[in-house]
Amino acid sequence: MLNNFLKNSSKKELIDWNNINRHLTVGAFVYSQKEDKFLVLYHKDLQMYLYPGGHIEKEDKTLLDSALRELKEETGLEKVKLLKINNITLPFDIDIHLIPFNARVGMTAHYHFDFRYLFLVDSITEIIFDKEEFKDYKWISKNNLKKDKNYEKVIAKIEKLLLCPRFELMD
Repeated sequence: MLNNFLKNSSKKELIDWNNINRHLTVGAFVYSQKEDKFLVLYHKDLQMYLYPGGHIEKEDKTLLDSALRELKEETGLEKVKLLKINNITLPFDIDIHLIPFNARVGMTAHYHFDFRYLFLVDSITEIIFDKEEFKDYKWISKNNLKKDKNYEKVIAKIEKLLLCPRFELMD
């Protein structure tokens, strides 16, 4: 499904969040090394805790640029480290999930192809979250996050990545 979408879509179709079928998005998992916790934000429309992320803008040159912009917009975080694989910047995960109908903005249900990046902070810090989109935030332990069916597989993947010596933390 993703492969066909990438091959058969224009750049505009790939990132147009009014594309009622599907479009690309980015995610920014933020992990605090010292406290061994992840940042999650309570999304008002979806009524659940999510990792920061969102839609790609025309001005974004890369998916990573989008993830960094969304992270800064939604959390105020600027000083983060990015997990790189052999000095190459890649998303650590790509997820396909259905976004339900959103009555507030009148958007029908559609699919997100979410390219996820892993960012690290040295320790937990206060977040300046977007109060229009989010109600609250919290730092949650890996173990508690793994108990959530929406996160269990991705957290298991992150745990393996953090142990792998060929990964480098880059500013």
